[in-house]
Amino acid sequence: MPVTLARLIREARRRKGSMTQGELGRLAGTSLENATAIENSRNLQPSPEVIYGLSKALDLPVEDIYAAITGSLDYLPWEKPRELDLKDAELELMFRQVDSFLDGEARDRVKSFIRFTLDEEKRRRKEESKPENV
Repeated sequence: MPVTLARLIREARRRKGSMTQGELGRLAGTSLENATAIENSRNLQPSPEVIYGLSKALDLPVEDIYAAITGSLDYLPWEKPRELDLKDAELELMFRQVDSFLDGEARDRVKSFIRFTLDEEKRRRKEESKPENV
């Protein structure tokens, strides 16, 4: 299921911690009302200036915002499997399917666990590849 513009912007804002819709509007160069309309799917096509502002305020690639507008964004940018360097096909499939099986906190915990596991594996490999001191 494609990620909507509303979901992308809302979840990106929430990832920033305590950023309010008013702060988002100010940082993006638009009004609180427009920021709220975007997050509630009442403004499905913000102006290019607002899209650029949202990109900067939320650290989102502009192309991902446009992809959400057109309905072609399949994953939240911070959850793209390719960024996780998944080598196991079953693990990659599981990561992709978490969104359709779980919601809210449960989904976030599963994805956090997968990321943690992968990070630990990278750390272990890095330690193993270090030359031993003689």
